[in-house]
Amino acid sequence: MDASQLLNKAEELMSSEHPEEAAAIYADLCAMEHLTDEERANSLFGLGTCEFLAGKASKAAASLQRSWEILYASVGMQHPFTARVMVMLSRALFAMGSMDTGMEVGRSALKTLESLYGKNHDQTATAAFFLAGGAQASERLAESEDLVRQAMDAWTELHGRNSLQVAMCLDALGVLRNLCGEHREGTDFHTDALEIKLELLGERLDTALACGAVGIAETKQENWSVASERLAQALRILEQCGDEARPDRATFLQYMDECRKHLSGGDNNV
Repeated sequence: MDASQLLNKAEELMSSEHPEEAAAIYADLCAMEHLTDEERANSLFGLGTCEFLAGKASKAAASLQRSWEILYASVGMQHPFTARVMVMLSRALFAMGSMDTGMEVGRSALKTLESLYGKNHDQTATAAFFLAGGAQASERLAESEDLVRQAMDAWTELHGRNSLQVAMCLDALGVLRNLCGEHREGTDFHTDALEIKLELLGERLDTALACGAVGIAETKQENWSVASERLAQALRILEQCGDEARPDRATFLQYMDECRKHLSGGDNNV
């Protein structure tokens, strides 16, 4: 197969969630001598993405940096592929702990995508959301919230309020509110996200764990009835899924016992 066919094969493997096999093809492509700039940049981007998914942040950043350098020299900054590589490079830098550089690269990528597509576009919203994660990790909480809200506004426009993208943003806002000590508002955001996930995904392991997390948060705020209902829901779904042996179950039962003690004593703060 020629380079173009190999790239298509690697992309198919990535789409079918076989990144290890794709990485081998991308590595072979990177070792080839006679590639166009686009093919080499694509190969390095694919390899860097696979390395990132495998938890090899330093290797990923090196591959993505080389891809970006080729694109910058050949097509410039104001190109969709350049921006796409920069978004992934920013994520790799965050994973390495290079927060300031990651923020700089991520902001530049977001600015490019906004100029190319506007704010109400999936690629722009995705870039804003990933950049928000880096901002949160580097304790830039106000910037992180602005970016999450930008992504949420775009995804609400594109996919509707009841979408997994919006649920993801609501969870992120919940984390931010909790970091700011505003636990009631944080729990409300997580609850809104949970309701969307239950509607779209149904009762399964991840929604059970989300129910339990909300139940624990409500317990800590002494909302015993609401907490008890959420914890009972989490335990029921775990049983339904056959995941009763999970360590989370013991934690949920512990908080459920606390709720029952307060409710049986008449201390019911709803």
